[in-house]
Amino acid sequence: MKVGIFHPSLNACGGAEWVAVKIINALAKKGHETVVLTNDQVNQNRIKDLFGEEAHIGSQFVFPFELFPSTDVHNIYTDGIRTLLLKTQCDILIDTESNALLPGVNITYFHFPMLGRLEDYKKYKLNAVRARLLYFEPYRLYERKESQHTKRIVFSNSMFTGNAMRNLGMHPTLLYPPIAKIFYLDPEENSSRENCVVTVARLDKQKRLYTIPEIARLTNKSIRFLIIGIKQRQQDFDSILESIERNKVSDRVEVQTDVPQRKLLEILRTSKVYLHTSIGEHFGVSLAQAMASGCIPIAYDAGGPREFVPKEYRFTEHKAAAAKIDKAVFEWTPQDSKRVIEIAHKFDEEVFSSKFLDLFDSRFSKL
Repeated sequence: MKVGIFHPSLNACGGAEWVAVKIINALAKKGHETVVLTNDQVNQNRIKDLFGEEAHIGSQFVFPFELFPSTDVHNIYTDGIRTLLLKTQCDILIDTESNALLPGVNITYFHFPMLGRLEDYKKYKLNAVRARLLYFEPYRLYERKESQHTKRIVFSNSMFTGNAMRNLGMHPTLLYPPIAKIFYLDPEENSSRENCVVTVARLDKQKRLYTIPEIARLTNKSIRFLIIGIKQRQQDFDSILESIERNKVSDRVEVQTDVPQRKLLEILRTSKVYLHTSIGEHFGVSLAQAMASGCIPIAYDAGGPREFVPKEYRFTEHKAAAAKIDKAVFEWTPQDSKRVIEIAHKFDEEVFSSKFLDLFDSRFSKL
């Protein structure tokens, strides 16, 4: 069977792209031919370097038809045109990026519904915001009707995302993102670690990485912080560096970009704590990866992370985060790491692939 994957920004190599690659590879392993719509040729070297494996793509449909920056929700209508064109190239179409119900799509994996993100605009009275809401109204009406169709499969990446989808009339199946086996540490190899706190995320203002130096300033001066990510916009990268200087922690807080997976694994397995600063994260792939590697998770108390990060490791204020970091670092034991590794096992990549393929086969094997 020829299966299309709609994911124009595959080279971004974030959490959504990781999910797309695992779906592509699961289908290819089953013998399906895959065709991927992208904005530019897939950089297999980059994907292998950052993800540890290539995307087993049969063919590519390069069609960079966008009026706004990539992944901007305003591209909803041009994305709809592209999915209809991709559908002419395949039997089944899967959308792993748009977070919307696009025409021609048979399976949609939601990281968080687009209309759910737009709800916040309603509290403003500005004419520009009203115009924005009017812009999306045709899609809103389309989604309301399309959500009633039971033939389309919709996945949510967490219960948090699933609840937002149900509020919009959809009926999602929960499918947590996968964590590669290479991240899972044997607890018996977990005897010692450094007093290091690591964070892995896109260097994007939405991830609130600029707050890490503010938290670091409140922790014990012997603790080192390492921010690892993919640089996208220079201004977001600069805001982190400015925060480091402003909080006078340049001797303890470091930023590294485009770190290969082999080096990332080494860092996670030798660090005691993982700090997750994003508020309302829909799931948090990097957070789950760090837990699989034995890092104690200190995460903001909201969104998807509440479903798997123990309550005693969650925070809402900088002071509380700093106190929890100090405690986790100086009272760390191998048993603490073993506990979070066990929690992360429910996100094993084989569990993800098996659940996805079971539903895929049950619905489409006779086509």
